[in-house]
Amino acid sequence: MKKFLHLITAALIAVPMIASAHGPTRQLVEEKITINAAPEKVWAMVKDFGGLHNWHPAIQSTELKDDKTRILTLGSEGNPTITEELIKSDDEKMMLNYKITDMSVVKTITFNSKDTPYYTLPVSTYKAWLSVKAVDGGSEVKWKAKFYRSFMDNPPVPEGQSDEDASNTIKGVFTSGLENLKTIMEK
Repeated sequence: MKKFLHLITAALIAVPMIASAHGPTRQLVEEKITINAAPEKVWAMVKDFGGLHNWHPAIQSTELKDDKTRILTLGSEGNPTITEELIKSDDEKMMLNYKITDMSVVKTITFNSKDTPYYTLPVSTYKAWLSVKAVDGGSEVKWKAKFYRSFMDNPPVPEGQSDEDASNTIKGVFTSGLENLKTIMEK
């Protein structure tokens, strides 16, 4: 019985250690905003895959490579880029679905004796949805994304590369974009 209790105690100590030694977990960020403007007017702005720079303050320019591929250039230091692919645009549902296919490496550090790139955003396998719907005489815009952090190894994780860092970054991207969209649409 004593051996059994020692075994249980050892297992209870080991399980949290094993659980914390995992790689990234899939993250979900969802932000919404209500805009005092007709849904059709808001959707016309949101669905323009080549026009994100017209309403997102972080985007300096948008270059369309073809109907389904855009390259976003950010206004931050070094003008990093993000390449995105349009998966689906549905005018009836007023919904846009896209994914990130490539990003600039903004810096590289040595971490745990290996080169570790820092990308434009600290995310990988990023897929997002933007939708507009009618609410109370105006519009509700919802921006949702699922992704993993860009640092795919087990902990420890370099500074700025945790699951929480990835989620907070995307939340900031969404919030600043949606707030600026509201400002533009309500003029």
